[in-house]
Amino acid sequence: METKDTLSSCLNSEEQQMQQIQDKAKKSFMVSFRILYSHLKLLSNNDLKGTQTEHGFIWAVAKLFSQDVQTCTGIMLLNVDQLEQQLDKEEFEEIGSMATFRVLETQFHKFIKSRFSLDDEDGLMTRKYFLEYTQIKVQQFRDTLIQHMESVKKSIEERALHTREYDSRVNERQMQTTEGKVDTSKALDASLVDIERNETELGKQDTSSSSGNDAYADDAYIRPIYDEEPMAEVQLTIDNNILATKKQHTKQPEFNNKGGID
Repeated sequence: METKDTLSSCLNSEEQQMQQIQDKAKKSFMVSFRILYSHLKLLSNNDLKGTQTEHGFIWAVAKLFSQDVQTCTGIMLLNVDQLEQQLDKEEFEEIGSMATFRVLETQFHKFIKSRFSLDDEDGLMTRKYFLEYTQIKVQQFRDTLIQHMESVKKSIEERALHTREYDSRVNERQMQTTEGKVDTSKALDASLVDIERNETELGKQDTSSSSGNDAYADDAYIRPIYDEEPMAEVQLTIDNNILATKKQHTKQPEFNNKGGID
């Protein structure tokens, strides 16, 4: 019982450690996500609505992302929101999280992989308006975006790994618990067998003792029958005396010549 309790305590402690690792992994990729989200929010700066800078930025986005700014930022915010919902789930879903991340990654794929030239007039105007609107250079925004995307991806992979390890430990614990129950059942069965064996042996001993006592009881019962033999002699003597007495009473009186009885 002590060994079983010790094993259970160790397993509980290990499970708590694994859960702490899981929680830490979740916090880690949520931090990465928040940083990425803040970075992407630079593309939707509402403080410059209606300004010349906004108009220049709209033109720059069309050049960089091959989309109008409204479509680009609208899809981006939708994809980011779906990614947050996936990452913030209590029960982590590796496939769903990675699939949602891939959608966001695909949206920026062309921008990330493009080798756009900023040396011509259009390039200079793109760089100028992008910097004025986002307060960050295009190349720096691109490099930082790649860094944050990789960080989020790594965080998802790490949590997926911790989740698999956690599930494996839980399954191992369940197997050990099941094996412990089986061992306990076997021990109980063995104890029952020992008890039955002991009861059988005790039963045999009781039967043997009873047989011996019965023999003594039979002897005690039979002996008085043999002890009654002297009584038979007494009875015979009594019978003889009675017979003799009867003979005396049945003897005829003899009359003498004088009429008297002798």
